[in-house]
Amino acid sequence: MRRVREGGMTDFKKLTVLCWDNGIFVEVARRLAEDFGRVLYYAPWANGYPTSKGLLIGAGDDMIERVEDPWPFIESDEIDLYVFSDCYEGDLQNYLASTGKRVWGCRRGAELELDRPKAKEIMAKAGVPIGDWKMIVGLDALRKYLKTHEDAWIKINSTRGDMETFHAPTYEKIEPRLDELEHTLGAKKKIMRFCVETGIPDAIEAGYDGFTIDGQFPRVGITGIEVKDKGYVGRTTRYNDIPPQVRAVNDALAPNFKRYKYRGFWSSEVRITEDGTGYPIDLTARAGSPPSEVYQNMISNLAEVIWYGAEGILIEPEYTDAWGAEVLIHSQWADKNWVHLTFPPEHRRNIKLRNYTVIEGEHYIVPQLTGMPEIGAVVGTGKTAKEAIDQAKDIASKVEGYDVEIPVDSMDEALVDLKEILKASASAPASKEQRAAEEARKAGKISQRQYEKLAEKQDWA
Repeated sequence: MRRVREGGMTDFKKLTVLCWDNGIFVEVARRLAEDFGRVLYYAPWANGYPTSKGLLIGAGDDMIERVEDPWPFIESDEIDLYVFSDCYEGDLQNYLASTGKRVWGCRRGAELELDRPKAKEIMAKAGVPIGDWKMIVGLDALRKYLKTHEDAWIKINSTRGDMETFHAPTYEKIEPRLDELEHTLGAKKKIMRFCVETGIPDAIEAGYDGFTIDGQFPRVGITGIEVKDKGYVGRTTRYNDIPPQVRAVNDALAPNFKRYKYRGFWSSEVRITEDGTGYPIDLTARAGSPPSEVYQNMISNLAEVIWYGAEGILIEPEYTDAWGAEVLIHSQWADKNWVHLTFPPEHRRNIKLRNYTVIEGEHYIVPQLTGMPEIGAVVGTGKTAKEAIDQAKDIASKVEGYDVEIPVDSMDEALVDLKEILKASASAPASKEQRAAEEARKAGKISQRQYEKLAEKQDWA
């Protein structure tokens, strides 16, 4: 059923938004500032020994207001809409919602990303294929396992700052990474819990990228291919034409989304093998990066989608272009050092930065000390894949900074796999409901008009 807003148009220019983030998605606040009258941005910064750099993220941007403390604004009831782009404040989101506030975010649905065993259990109960995996406690036990198991992917729950996912093709090839991890984890190496997944070779990785409102999905979404931590290409696709293996994951989780009152960004990654089996490997209960940077530009009515979505009303997104491309900006130097980025100001909307600040009109990346080289992305959109990729490449060539690398060829690589996935999806058999309706029409049990109404409702046409 098509979901539409109720009542007249909302004057967003009279409304105030608070974006609560952790530095990665400052650009969401900047994008919303195009439509809303006032956008406040907050990223937690306090600890036992806070530094000034934590307060600088998002500061100096003339489109948003960086706030040091959000609670005076909350307590004075100045906020009309709360937007959580990341996934670590589920309890706060629930609290704000319980007081009648409009909240866009995953709420407790964060556990789908942060608790890998629980997510696998939920999907397995719903009949989604799950690849081989096991939990291993302690680095010594992990070493022992990897000495006899090849092609493993090492992941952890929740604390992404401890380590990012890495691939272990063989023990010998990954031993230096384990040595480094032993040093950085220190005593915690004895109790660290690792989720170890067996690789799924000869497969193409696809996913859903967009949002969900209480387990409902828009009739047109985006499906795309990511070259891990490098690039992404996606295109708008009727929901029923998204690969069935990808939709199966959404369908399996829909009851949980409804229970969480999940109203926010959502992305998934599914490995589809040659025999057509889809194995979910990663779930993202937040704005994925990529591709949230590109669909910020593609969805023209993003303010409407978020405003009404926070109320539980699904608004169909309106897309400016059919294709989107994104390439990540890397700098190993930026993790521990400040980086000054320069680019033509007319391209600012297509350059999406993480953890940035603006000082005297210049853009700087604030060092994070997490080991992550990604500092932003360049995006392009177009009527064709080539147009989107070419735009991103052209703009990327104009971004400069110390030790900056932008792997633009990754977008071409992603496009090859995406075309294969879309071709396979287009030739997929009709759903059970559609086949039943077609048989009923042929037997004269329902009229052509009744069939057309069903087709419109289910988006078969």
